[in-house]
Amino acid sequence: MRKDLLKNVFVTIFSMTIISCGGVIKDISFETGDYLGTGYDEKIKETIIDKEKKLVENKPVTEQKEEKTNKKKSLLASIIEAIPEPSDEEEMSDIYEKATKLSYEELDKLLRTELENNNFKIVHVLKLLEEQENKDLWGNIRIYLVYKTPQYAKIIKYNPQLISHFPFKIYVYEKNGRIIVGTFKPSTAIRYMGNLDTESIKALKELDLELKEIIDKIAK
Repeated sequence: MRKDLLKNVFVTIFSMTIISCGGVIKDISFETGDYLGTGYDEKIKETIIDKEKKLVENKPVTEQKEEKTNKKKSLLASIIEAIPEPSDEEEMSDIYEKATKLSYEELDKLLRTELENNNFKIVHVLKLLEEQENKDLWGNIRIYLVYKTPQYAKIIKYNPQLISHFPFKIYVYEKNGRIIVGTFKPSTAIRYMGNLDTESIKALKELDLELKEIIDKIAK
């Protein structure tokens, strides 16, 4: 009976020890987040998940930046493509003019013919200073107001403010006994574009070349 009593005491003490250890393990597990006692820290897991979420959230932002960069590159490329290739001929300055060997009457007739052949319409011809008594001013000053319908429509489609540059002007005046013919380069209007539209730029550049060719032909 004594042996049974000792045995019961021993079993009781052993059971209490196991229960006590289990409680300690459980408490430690709650502190570390390791509820299953596997040694895996839930806090580390949360940190990894947070990083993954940030990567996912940041990905669209990166893609948007890349898209914006690509759009800027595309716009720049389109503008460059709209500009005609430079030729070996004389470059056209903002104010392009040449002296001729023609009388004003001859120049007027030839200029009208060339403009008509290139589908330009003459709105009006301004005859300035005809009634001025001051003889020191330039003689035979004329301004031909011209336009071309297809280019006109393209240019003002997205930039209506450029209507102030229409009609284009070809001017004529007399200097040292010779008649001078010239123009302001239409593409100077690009500087005042609110919207850099490639079609408008291309149309203005085409007008540059067409007016230059007309002036060159008259001045031969």
